[in-house]
Order: sequence, then structure tokens, then C-alpha cells
Amino acid sequence: MPSTTSKREGDSMYDVIVVGTGFGGLTAGAVLAKKGYRVLTLEAANELGGSAGKFDRNGFRFAAGATVGMGFEQGGVFSKLFEELEVSPPTMSKLDPIMNVYLPDRDVTYYADQDKWYKEAGRVFGQGENIQAFFNEVFSVADRLYPFIDRKVVFPPATMGEWKNIVSSINLHTLSVAPFVTQSVHDRLKKYDLHRNQPFLTFLNGQLMDSVQTTSEYSPSLLGYMALSVFHRGAFYVQGGLASIIDTLSDTLLHHGGELKKRTRVDSIQRKANSWEVKTKRRDTFDAKHLIVNAPLHNIFSLLSEEDASSLPVKREKEEQQRSWGAFTLYIGADERFLDDSEANIPFHQFIGDYEKPLSEGNQFLFSVSQPGDPLFAPPGKRAITLSTHTEPHQWWNRDQYESLKEQYVERIVGQIEKKFPLFSDHIETLLPGTPVTFQRFTQRRKGLVGGYAPTSKYSLLKAYSPNSRLDGLWFCGDTVFPGAGSLGSSLSGWTVASEIQKGR
Repeated sequence: MPSTTSKREGDSMYDVIVVGTGFGGLTAGAVLAKKGYRVLTLEAANELGGSAGKFDRNGFRFAAGATVGMGFEQGGVFSKLFEELEVSPPTMSKLDPIMNVYLPDRDVTYYADQDKWYKEAGRVFGQGENIQAFFNEVFSVADRLYPFIDRKVVFPPATMGEWKNIVSSINLHTLSVAPFVTQSVHDRLKKYDLHRNQPFLTFLNGQLMDSVQTTSEYSPSLLGYMALSVFHRGAFYVQGGLASIIDTLSDTLLHHGGELKKRTRVDSIQRKANSWEVKTKRRDTFDAKHLIVNAPLHNIFSLLSEEDASSLPVKREKEEQQRSWGAFTLYIGADERFLDDSEANIPFHQFIGDYEKPLSEGNQFLFSVSQPGDPLFAPPGKRAITLSTHTEPHQWWNRDQYESLKEQYVERIVGQIEKKFPLFSDHIETLLPGTPVTFQRFTQRRKGLVGGYAPTSKYSLLKAYSPNSRLDGLWFCGDTVFPGAGSLGSSLSGWTVASEIQKGR
């Protein structure tokens, strides 16, 4: 239960301290502050949101990552969250089509409406009946899983309460998806004879790379199906980008008495007898009964004492072997005249250059362009663009090749864009590259690792890390714990932690 006494001026004891202002941390903080908990949130940067944040340069706002807004449809995660917080969401518009995808030899319009999508997929890829049957299975399985996800279960469970919550969340409807637990998305594609349809498989892998960080061969079917279904439930263009959602959550936190300190980097966290002590680089010290770390698990070992770290179920050696991507990004401010009339009102574009190359390192990227009438991103007649591709992070820490590598990636990516938009370079006014080195500097994520862990087998979902650290009062949220990457997964993990704290566990 939250404390009933008011915090005295100068008193450093809080009910909850949240480290980091990503979707998970701000969701947990806002929910708990509204429930009356004394919440302190600490952010190392000057901007909120981490990988979902923003920055301003030369009259443009740039989203840190190129990401579609999701979860605001009726019954969606963010719709329910904002109802609980009793606040209105930012201005947004529902998308249909969701995006255009440019494959090496054909273009496809990805529609949210199922009937439109089936017609378009059959036209572009052939095997229309097979594709429709596959997506019907995707939607059916996802529909059976959503009630389970809505229960905000802690997974994998360890305490009796966590086991009870999982058991009570399972019914015959949920159990019917059990055969999918041991299969990959690729296994399911074989059933519909789609695994040899190279254009469709490449399209699908492009979608999975942007949502679950891997391709169909390695994606657990349940994880991939949930990701593939989300667009069709509701994809949105959010005015001002995902940072507008972050701002709404932070405003809610503050409105309900929570505190938020920017430019306050946490140096260490230490377990005390009945609390957690947080020390900052500025040598400030704060204490709380509950500590929520919204930093990735990549960072946790540098914050904890050796004794506390050794007590975690997450072991340093094993965690460091987990596959994680970095991101190479381009932030571009441009005159909008490079766009064709037919493309001018479509905010998301995915480019895939070569069927035979991996969907990373600039061969595949998501191109997010601000929309006309959105003054938060760009002046009239201009567009703010965020472009992101997966990259192996280790190569970016070689100082001798760093600058030349950036130039190679810029040239490769801009060249691919110009195949679709020939006038693109002529209309660029601002161009800023970002690398894993940049992400480490501005988000504090170790080695610039983003997007959580990339699944490496069909069983990866069963090996997820729990939001419960197993150390009393210490919780994790964000893209490296269940339910995983993306704004929805991160927010759900924070909401789950807030729910568990309210139960007094």
C-alpha cells in the first residue's frame, strides 16, 4: 500500500523510484502516482523517452526511432491504459494503408483492412487463398491470446501469486494455442506452402524484423502472430510522434504528485534492510521500498553490487551472449517536393533492396516521414524523416573505421531511397546520422543495443526474462523483459510491475 504520510521537504524516502523514462518506466510511474504512491522518476538525459524519445535540430523535430503508433484502437493496450489514467491520448489518425513496402522487383501496399489486404497480397504475391488462410490463422491465434495478455501476468512465474495469476488466466480458449508453442512462424508458413514464395516471405520477414527483431525462421509463432496482428487491429500516425505519448504519461505522473528529475544519471543501486538506495552521478542519494529499473538488462550489472547481481536469475555471462541489435539511423529534414502526390500522405515506407541479403545493414529500413499539418515535426512545406535499419553493433566501436562506415551507410541508404524518390537528395536540408555509439551516448544503453533480445529459436519466448528480479522490491521493465520489445510490450511490462506493487508482493 502507498504511504499515508506526506513526504517531508528534504526527505529522500519514496514509495517507488523509477530509473528511466521509456514507455515502461513512465507507465509504471503514472499508474502508481495516480494510486497515491510517492513516486520519483530519474532520467539521465535532457529528453524523456529513451529510444522512443525525440530531439530538435534546425527547426525540425526528429523521432529517435521510426515507429508506427499502435494500441489506441478500442480495447487496445494504450486505450485501456489511458482510460485507467483518466487522460485523453494525443492527437492521432488511424492508418489505412499502414505503409508502402518497396521490394526489389515490386511494391506492395500494406492495408489494415483485412479484405483490402487479402486482395492486395494476392495481386502482388499470388497464392491469395493461401495468404488469406495464413493470416486468418494469425488473427485467430492472436485473438485467443489477448485476454491472457490483458491479465498482465509475470512471466516466467516464480512466486505462488504469479503462478496463481497465470493458472487463473488460462482457459480452454487459451489452451487451444498450445500446439503453436513449439513452432516457429516459418513452420506455420510451410503448412500453407508459403515458405518458398520468396517475395511474400521477404515481405513478412521485413515486418517481423521491425516488430520482433528476427525473421520467420527464428520467431516463435505466438510472438510473431501477436506482432503481425497488431497492425490490423490499429495502426496510427501520432502527431508529434511517440514522444507525444511519452509527454502525456509524464504529465500524468506530475499531475498526481510524482516527481521527475532529468539530467540525473544513476550511478549505483544498493539493497538495504527494507529499501533500495539509489546514488546518482551528482552524489545525490534517494531511497524507496520499491525500485523499478527501466534501463535494459544490458546495463543492470554495472549498477548493482556484485552480491546483489549474483542473486539475480539473470546471469551476466548468459545475458551478454543474448543476441541484440543496434540501430543505424538517419534524421533528415527535407523540402516535401521530393514526394510523389501518391506518396505525400503515407507516413511509413519500408525499403528492401535485395532478396539475397540479410534484412539489416541498410538492405532493409523503415522510413518514417512527418505528415502535412503536423507543426510539431516541421514547418509548412517541410518534412521530418526518421530512418532506421538494424545493424551489428560491434563494428561501430572501431574508431579507425567509424567515420568511413557512416559515410558508406549514408550513401547506400540514400541511393536506395532515390530509386523510389529520384529528387530526394536535391531536397535534403538537414541530415544527421546516428549509430549505436550515438544511442549509448544519448540513451545510456550499453553498446547502443536497442529493441530488446532478438529471438534465436522457436523456443525463445520460453526463455524470456521476468519483470520480477526475485530480489524483494526490485523490478525490471522495458524491452529486455517479458512481454518484450516495442512500445506496447514495454508499456505492458511497466503496467504489470505497477499492478504487482499494488498487490503488495
